[in-house]
Amino acid sequence: MKRKPVKPLLRAVAGAVQRLHLRSYEIYQPVVTASGYTASARDCEVRWEAIAPVLQAADARSLVDLGCSEGYYVLRAAGAGLRFCIGVDFDQRRIFTCTNQLVLNDLQNAGFAMAPVDESLLEGLPTFDAVIFLSVLHHMMYQNGVDYAARILRLVASRTGKVCLFEMGQADEHKESWAAKMPDMGRDPHEWIASFALANGFARVEKIAAAASFAGETKRALFACYP
Repeated sequence: MKRKPVKPLLRAVAGAVQRLHLRSYEIYQPVVTASGYTASARDCEVRWEAIAPVLQAADARSLVDLGCSEGYYVLRAAGAGLRFCIGVDFDQRRIFTCTNQLVLNDLQNAGFAMAPVDESLLEGLPTFDAVIFLSVLHHMMYQNGVDYAARILRLVASRTGKVCLFEMGQADEHKESWAAKMPDMGRDPHEWIASFALANGFARVEKIAAAASFAGETKRALFACYP
C-alpha cells in the first residue's frame, strides 16, 4: 500500500509550531529536528550507550518506555531495529513533542500513548521484551510511600519479558526538595536500589552504568533487571 505523505505546506507549518512549542517549556530529553538533536536537561546519550548493548544482547524486539518524556529512548530503540516501540507519558506537552517527531522526521516502528503510569495502566499492558523505567519510581515513592512503589515495581517486573532498564532518584540527592522524603538508603544508595528491585519481582539485577543525577551532585545507578 502506498504511503500518503503530509503536504509540504502543512509539514512546514507543523515544523514552525514544533519550534515554538519547544521554546515554551524545559526540554528534558534531546528532541529530533531537521538539523539534529536539540540540547536537553539530561545526559541521555550516556544512558543510551549503556542501554543499547543490553537490548541487543537480549534480542529485544518490543519495548515500552514508562514515563517516556520526549520519547528519546523510544525513538533510539526503533532506529536501532526494534520492531515495536511505544512510550507512555501523562504530560501533554511532551506527548505533543513525541508525536511531532514521528511525523516531521518520518520515524517508523514507534508510537506514543498519553496516560498516567499507575497500577491501572500496568495491569492492562501486555508483556514487552524490554521495559525502560527511568527516573519515575522515586516520585511515586516520596508521594505515595515505599509500599506503593514496591507494588508498581512488581507490576513492571510482571510486564518485563526479557529485561527492564531501571533507574530512580536517590536519597543522597540533597539539592532536591524530595530527597528528605525518601527512605534512608544508607551509605550506598545503588546497593539499596538493587536490593529493592530484587525484592520486588526481579531475579537478577546488574548495574550497567552510573550517570549524573538531575542536579549533577551525585551519580544515579542504571540497572539491567531480569525477571
